[in-house]
Amino acid sequence: MRVLHITLLGFLSVLAGAVSASAAVLIPVPAVPNSSATTVFGINDNNVVAGSFIGAKDGLEHSFFGTLDGNYTTFDVGTGGSEARDINNQDVIVGFSNSQNGFTSDQPAFERKPNGTILNVTIGGQQLYGNPQGIDNSDGKFAGTRWDQFNHQSVAFVGHGGQWKHDERIPAVHQASTAGGINSTDVVVGSFFQPPTHGYIGSGKTLTVIDYPSADSQGTSLEGINDKGKVVGQWVDSQGNTHSFLLDIDNNTFTDINISGATNVQAWGINSPGAVAVNSDVGSFIWCARRRQCPVGGTNVAAPVHFITQGFSHYPMR
Repeated sequence: MRVLHITLLGFLSVLAGAVSASAAVLIPVPAVPNSSATTVFGINDNNVVAGSFIGAKDGLEHSFFGTLDGNYTTFDVGTGGSEARDINNQDVIVGFSNSQNGFTSDQPAFERKPNGTILNVTIGGQQLYGNPQGIDNSDGKFAGTRWDQFNHQSVAFVGHGGQWKHDERIPAVHQASTAGGINSTDVVVGSFFQPPTHGYIGSGKTLTVIDYPSADSQGTSLEGINDKGKVVGQWVDSQGNTHSFLLDIDNNTFTDINISGATNVQAWGINSPGAVAVNSDVGSFIWCARRRQCPVGGTNVAAPVHFITQGFSHYPMR
């Protein structure tokens, strides 16, 4: 991506604060049978979810996908556990193996076709190690993070058809970058460490830097984007707890994704209607800002909305 401008959004702007609390919807994700923990990472426009679970008997991490009535298909890739990270409308899944014992540097990336065929994601003809996290609905491009063995750092990348295609260029001095999601118009979201960690949206020749608008924020990352341009992300407070939000960049709003009783809330993927795959320390859920965006069921929950009153600032790249 050739980036010519940086747009800054975040605590630099004047905030009106949490001036309203809309009625969001929260739907529990059924646990995978015979599991001790179930984590949801992705949801497609058909409300098929994908994620991972810990087997109650073997204590190993396995991948799964299926519908919200608990009709799941489970599968494994490689050894050391595997995580299915996202699923598109064609039921193509991306993820990585060696999830329990590995790090970004030794987690083999995979792409699972609808017929069950597994493609090892490669770069230069060799296995790519890292974390593919988001896949688009148009032609199956996926975005993620790979380990650069030459420079010994994590790098945001885009792939397609089981192969690395290009890295995402971040036009700022930074130590590492990640990509969390990609949509059908090739807009990529992720984060980079400067420090601290900043979220970004890469679109055409513009990079938008996102920092959650709180004086207590110690870092922001963006994890998913849908075909309507709505973004989900996470921020970490001074106590080390993770919180999540929905960003509507067109309306300059952050909507908090809250789960009662949860200390840590992690939003990952978002489908086109606006349903968000969320994990927390009290379970996994599908969250929607509006009832019409959600599958059937669920309960209403408060969702404070923060308006950015000053808008964006634009800076030319030199």
